[in-house]
Amino acid sequence: MTQAIELRHITKTFPGVAALSDVSFDVPRGEVHAVVGENGAGKSTLMKILGGIYRPDRGEVLIDGQLAHIRSIHDSVAHGISVVYQEFNLMPELTVAENLYAADLPTLPWLPVLRRRPLHARAGALLAGLGLDLDPRALVKDLSVSRRQMLEIAKALRLDASILIMDEPTASLADAEVEKLYEIIRGLRARGKTVLYISHRMKEIFDVTDRVTVLRDGRRVGTELTSALTPDSVVRMMVGREVKRFSSEGPAASTEEALAVSGLTRRGEFEDVSFRVRKGEIVGIAGLMGSGREEILKSLYGLLPLDSGKVRIEGREVRIERPEDAIQLGIGFVTEDRKDAGIFPLMSVRENVSLNVIQRIARLAGLYVDERRERGILAEYTRFLNLRYASEAQPVMYLSGGNQQKVLLARALAARCKILLLLEPTRGIDVGAKGEVYQLMAELSRQGITLLMVSSDLPELLAVCERILVVWQGRITGDLVAGQADEAAIMLRATGTQAPLHGDR
Repeated sequence: MTQAIELRHITKTFPGVAALSDVSFDVPRGEVHAVVGENGAGKSTLMKILGGIYRPDRGEVLIDGQLAHIRSIHDSVAHGISVVYQEFNLMPELTVAENLYAADLPTLPWLPVLRRRPLHARAGALLAGLGLDLDPRALVKDLSVSRRQMLEIAKALRLDASILIMDEPTASLADAEVEKLYEIIRGLRARGKTVLYISHRMKEIFDVTDRVTVLRDGRRVGTELTSALTPDSVVRMMVGREVKRFSSEGPAASTEEALAVSGLTRRGEFEDVSFRVRKGEIVGIAGLMGSGREEILKSLYGLLPLDSGKVRIEGREVRIERPEDAIQLGIGFVTEDRKDAGIFPLMSVRENVSLNVIQRIARLAGLYVDERRERGILAEYTRFLNLRYASEAQPVMYLSGGNQQKVLLARALAARCKILLLLEPTRGIDVGAKGEVYQLMAELSRQGITLLMVSSDLPELLAVCERILVVWQGRITGDLVAGQADEAAIMLRATGTQAPLHGDR
């Protein structure tokens, strides 16, 4: 069988870190090949070498049996490689169509003037062919994270490359969008295309891939047929040990009201949203892409202004017009868009964790920060979250995606919040670390902290939450007891079905 990709002894080091050490494996033409491993295992580094962003220190890449000198993104594209990166590479001030065809915009033959009608027609035809519900005229900055993810996938598919690399493509997609991606991948395989697929979600690996290569600490542990593996065996290869499964059993939430919202409305996003959450309760919010689920949480943190509605915290009506108001009221927030709205990439790990508590640890009227207390906060959450970094002064941009997500969790928790709002809290976090985050959430619940989380991973919501609110077209269509519901029950509500459901409150 023709090998689409042959990797030979690939080695890559960064200051103080051996990202890849002597990695070799092959991928046949027309195969969907998973590359899995814990955060920091080297998966994304390997994909960036194939994508022309990094150059290996040693080793060779062969494409269709020929030595490939990939020194730039242009070289990668020339070798028929297209990449969907975990972090978005979009221009927010441009439209969907302009992002799709940025390198090939139609202009007048005698003037550098953009011809918008043919551009929108071309983009619309591409999106319709992929079955993606995106408006070519919409500005990217106005899109939800899940819609940006679908745009990234469309960008990669537009090139009709022979090799497609997908780095966590479903991290912010709901189940319906994941199924659409599955259809696209199966179509690519049927056309003889090769797909390298990186994911922390075991279900996806077993649903869509042919073989699996496991990396651990920058080295290849093994390559096996997916059919010869089980989720437990993959996890053992990834982490080198048994992983304790999460159990959601714990003390029941208090009857005391922590948060209540009534008639929340933001025109065009959600309408007449009302619910109540008890102290120490873990409540999930489910819904399809564009349902308004993320916007509801963002409004509670002051990131999006409300048109109407009331918010009560511990029985007292409050006004939240900006994030500073939310922090003062004891509300923490973890964004799903860590690259553009979460981390401060050039600041250190220590500085990123302490940002929300600077006033608390400042000295001499704010003239300097007490670094001893700042280090103490970092040490506390390093242990709590199993954070991994080379040094406290390391710029956070050099951490793996999962460790960056943990930094955002640490920042919110450091402010000693009473209510924690989480958007896709395990996005980009490996399977071993997910269990740690779930245990952390359970511990926070036991401490009386209320958690309200949006997740596209329905099994995650069912495992972690006590209740699940379902959103469809900006309205709450279900309030389900997690222990009495299943994925089908959630999806019926998420698609607007009004039939009564067992466990609906």
